[in-house]
Amino acid sequence: MNIADLFHRSHHQEVFTAALQKAETLEHFVLKLIGFCGLSYLDNVHWLGVREKHQPDVWLENAQGQVGVALYAGEHSLSELQKYRKQANKVVFLVSDADAWYAELAPHLIAVQGISIFSLSADFVSQLASVLSRSLHWDVIIDNGVISVSDKVDYYQSEIIKLH
Repeated sequence: MNIADLFHRSHHQEVFTAALQKAETLEHFVLKLIGFCGLSYLDNVHWLGVREKHQPDVWLENAQGQVGVALYAGEHSLSELQKYRKQANKVVFLVSDADAWYAELAPHLIAVQGISIFSLSADFVSQLASVLSRSLHWDVIIDNGVISVSDKVDYYQSEIIKLH
């Protein structure tokens, strides 16, 4: 994947092996990929290969090897959000069209610091899920609250909405 994160003034290529987990949906996998792209401007980004309970999907390690930033793809319960927040300094949730989920959680998040929630268009996520292949040759551009992905054939775009 070629990633141009214009917000962080970073352009780089990422080459790695990723596989869909047994119980993982294509949409979750796409959110995880996009989350990885969003954090990959930093050198210490990690991708969860094998599903482990309460492990983030993507994370950044600090110099001591501890999780500094944890990214979780998809919607999670309030108790899970609170649990995840205790495991990292900053927790990021990447969701798709989760207005109802967020509306239910928002009143409870006032007391919780260090959590960010970003939303992408569900159409964008499902379009990317439908074009997943064994070898991803994506060009990803992140700029001014918009993410664009091209697979050399088609072009997909979504606004990145910061919910919290």
